[in-house]
Amino acid sequence: MSALSDDAIRKVFVELQAKYVASQQQLNTVRARMQARQRDRKMAELTRRELDTLEPHTKTYKPVGKMFIQTPLNDMKQQFVKRIEDTDEAIKQLEKSEKYWDRAAQDAQGNLKDIINGPRTM
Repeated sequence: MSALSDDAIRKVFVELQAKYVASQQQLNTVRARMQARQRDRKMAELTRRELDTLEPHTKTYKPVGKMFIQTPLNDMKQQFVKRIEDTDEAIKQLEKSEKYWDRAAQDAQGNLKDIINGPRTM
């Protein structure tokens, strides 16, 4: 009977280990996506600041594929403000996802420690 118990414990251990590894991978992916979004936000913010320093009659051009289209300065500013708002919302969602995967990884790690350190009753 102890072999069955050891097999069951081993099976649960392997499942928890897989869950922990998967949670860690998801957590790393979410963190990488957050860093990318934060870089995007910073670039949009810097560009918006530069646009704010321009005089109202300055011609601005929006890149579209391999060409540029003349766009009013106020429209350009609004586009970057919108991009910043969208990026902030995406970062908030990624932070929620990060918390979820971090909690899942911690739970799996705690359960693994319990299995390793816990008494084996038969």
